[in-house]
Amino acid sequence: MRVEMAEFWRLLEDASEVHSDPTGQYYLVRLPGEGWRLYQRGIEAAFLLAEGEEALFWAPEFRVSAAG
Repeated sequence: MRVEMAEFWRLLEDASEVHSDPTGQYYLVRLPGEGWRLYQRGIEAAFLLAEGEEALFWAPEFRVSAAG
């Protein structure tokens, strides 16, 4: 699912946790009441790759860790 960049930045502001890979291209985001989401940030939009437990499962493949 494509998410416009302005909406993506708002999601990050509203998130209770945000983790990214070293390049800043992939983001694991925990939204209050909605759970985890994994996004790929592009130039003009971000793309939802996975939600919930699936997001936690795939995040390490993109070098994103939910560990504090």
